[in-house]
Amino acid sequence: MFTKESLYINVIKYDSQLRLDYKKIKNEQIIDTNNSIFLVDDDILSSEIAEKLNLSQEENDFTYISTLLISDTTKLVPKALSSKLKDCEIAKFNNEFDIAVLKTTLFETKNYFVKTGVDYIYSAFHIMNLRLQQNVCRNELLLFLFNNKAFILIVDQSGLIVFHQTVDLPTFEAVKKTHFYEDDVDGQKLFDEIYYLELNEIIHNILATFYEKKNDVFVEKITILYVLKQLSNEQIENLNNELMLQVEYHPINIDEETFELSKDKHLKKSFTKPRKKVKKRNYNNISAFILLLLLLGGLYTFYDLVMTKRAGIVEKIEEPKKVEQVLQLPDHINLNDKIEQRVKAIFNSIEYDIILKELRLEQNSLELKGIFLKEDTYAKSLKPKLDMLYSTTLYTVLNNDKKVSIESSLVSKDEIELSNVVYKTNTKKYITDELMPIERVSEQLKILLPENSIIKLISGTDQGIYKYSYIVNILVKDPSQFFELIDVLNNELYSVHISYPLSMIRTESGIEIEFNLVFNQPK
Repeated sequence: MFTKESLYINVIKYDSQLRLDYKKIKNEQIIDTNNSIFLVDDDILSSEIAEKLNLSQEENDFTYISTLLISDTTKLVPKALSSKLKDCEIAKFNNEFDIAVLKTTLFETKNYFVKTGVDYIYSAFHIMNLRLQQNVCRNELLLFLFNNKAFILIVDQSGLIVFHQTVDLPTFEAVKKTHFYEDDVDGQKLFDEIYYLELNEIIHNILATFYEKKNDVFVEKITILYVLKQLSNEQIENLNNELMLQVEYHPINIDEETFELSKDKHLKKSFTKPRKKVKKRNYNNISAFILLLLLLGGLYTFYDLVMTKRAGIVEKIEEPKKVEQVLQLPDHINLNDKIEQRVKAIFNSIEYDIILKELRLEQNSLELKGIFLKEDTYAKSLKPKLDMLYSTTLYTVLNNDKKVSIESSLVSKDEIELSNVVYKTNTKKYITDELMPIERVSEQLKILLPENSIIKLISGTDQGIYKYSYIVNILVKDPSQFFELIDVLNNELYSVHISYPLSMIRTESGIEIEFNLVFNQPK
């Protein structure tokens, strides 16, 4: 796989950190290494990191990116049963088992790397199996502690897997929410104690469950593999004494393990096939050759015209054929910005003496409902500003008997273009090399939208561009969260934009916002 000069990048997400490990390889030999660490909290790779990875891929045609599943829901499945699973992707594990992952979980990881692409995706169980291949394990319980999960295997006297399970581990964030937490220093000590106690209980429970089902295998040794050291030597010694078993605690290098998995002999174990690598041609020589051909062609054409005129022959020159233009995807950043600027201009028109209860915005009209705290609020405060946004406005008082707290509504029509506004435009190339089915589009939008959003497909059209339209309903505490969502959409390398109608209604739970969302991709 790495016979040509290659670049191997291992990208692993650790809770709030993302680590990038680089290996330059030539003739199967590593000639250079380096790494970077970033703080992350997004569900999709940030533009900064994506640009860094894409720059590396542009510099080396044979660049390979590997990772571990971001949410590892994998399970070991006997080979006889794996083909019957419908909602899972299957990869090879060993001679007895395949490894299955939910398609939605695999999509989450693929989507995280949508801006860069990814070649290899593995599970933590793959790391453990590599350990079994490289070390003699007999009657042993193995635990791999990674990203707040314990991946567990038990092997018998012959080294065959007879038990497998995944268990959640305590997190520092969960400890911070307890009433025992006071500050970070004491909180860390508290977390260390809870982590040890929880792990101790997990091991006891695993052994008890295992012995209830298996009477012919006795665990003689426990091996705990870790990426970040969490247990002290004293705690490991305590485990030895409490369990009356040999307990070993070993660090494991994820970068080296995934690099080993990516070599030819392990290729079928990845949940994805590596992208086809094509060496870019040297276009300098090709360009020079084409230029020479054009020059010779021009000289020949000139000579032919001169000879034709001398012969007194007037030839009819054919009109050049029209070249069909390639369909351009809608500029999602420009469309999103136009709606954002319009909504912000409306909000800026509403002063403190108006309690806005409902807003509905169409392509060329605006409806507002609210409570006006003064009788002259509309005439003095709101109308002059709305006149700069719309040509006509109809104002209606809903309770005529009040001088204050007047419930009113208004409808403005014929919008006026905003002055002194330069709208944003997209300057990046859209991802168009893979046609996404409607199911994947819907899944991706769910990742982009806030949690508990309601999304409903209303139409799909095909006019050279697949255009999927959705109605989206979200609940926010503050309108700023709506603008933050627009920023998220603008960072996408897909043409996905908000469309009218747009409504905002104040409720007891927050602000309910409903709008159309359009996802475009070329046919």
